[in-house]
Amino acid sequence: MKKINIRNYKGIEYIQLSSLSATQAGSLRLTLSERTLIKILVDDVILKDCVLYSAYEKWFVNYSEEVKIPAIPQPKPSFNKPVPVA
Repeated sequence: MKKINIRNYKGIEYIQLSSLSATQAGSLRLTLSERTLIKILVDDVILKDCVLYSAYEKWFVNYSEEVKIPAIPQPKPSFNKPVPVA
């Protein structure tokens, strides 16, 4: 899973929830406080679904760990059987 691009407006680094998949946006929204979900006025348009990038980045690390697929263990070679040589 890749991080989405950071946006910057007048020194405020943020992302928009609408830029994420529905699953990711829902998961991130569950971790947000009222102070982390912000509104930004850009060119007379209020962006209501903005999240501080620092909060997104912290969530991303945790979310990435949760969705990792565990590695399939490889069988160890047996010392009782001969190993074929190519």
